[in-house]
Amino acid sequence: MDEHRIRHRAYEIWEQEGRPEGRRAEHWERACRELQEEDERAKEQGPEPRDRVRAAADSGAGI
Repeated sequence: MDEHRIRHRAYEIWEQEGRPEGRRAEHWERACRELQEEDERAKEQGPEPRDRVRAAADSGAGI
């Protein structure tokens, strides 16, 4: 998983909770969980629409 994404999400969580001190590890773990769930949902839904168009173009579909 991309460390930059985790750091950004952990920072968002920290801000949403009022910037509490001493909860860095908790915010990091929560960010990891949320992003992993987000990635799993995205895989289940398949590629993004623009990726489907690209895949169709790459495969020669529609020719």
